[in-house]
Amino acid sequence: MIKSDIEIKDDIYKFIKGSALEKAVTGKLKKTKRPADSNLEDIVISILDNEAGQMQEAFVNVNIYVPDDMRDGQAEEKSIRLRELCKIAYNLLEVGRGESYRFTLDKQRVLEVNGKNEHLINNKLLYKQVNE
Repeated sequence: MIKSDIEIKDDIYKFIKGSALEKAVTGKLKKTKRPADSNLEDIVISILDNEAGQMQEAFVNVNIYVPDDMRDGQAEEKSIRLRELCKIAYNLLEVGRGESYRFTLDKQRVLEVNGKNEHLINNKLLYKQVNE
């Protein structure tokens, strides 16, 4: 059976829930929107693309937001913390399996968030499920 975006987000949420990654961040794990005005390290799951077929493939973003440090009135990335969370995320998300799916980490990048004093770790997953 083809999975909707919501069902795929549910799968990834359940995979991350209770993991070392969820325990490492100071904020929340969300599959909708990031909490408004959050200054914590939040994890947000979103779907980029979801193609139906016998082999269903979807690209899923698992973004980890990390507030910047303020130094002399200027925001700077928290390199040590970003590096630490990148490793934890990589170890968890490199390859994952569930009851009817599997995913692999397609790409991991650290990006500046426009208009905010924070960076995010973008983990792009390739999610696959065989539909019979």
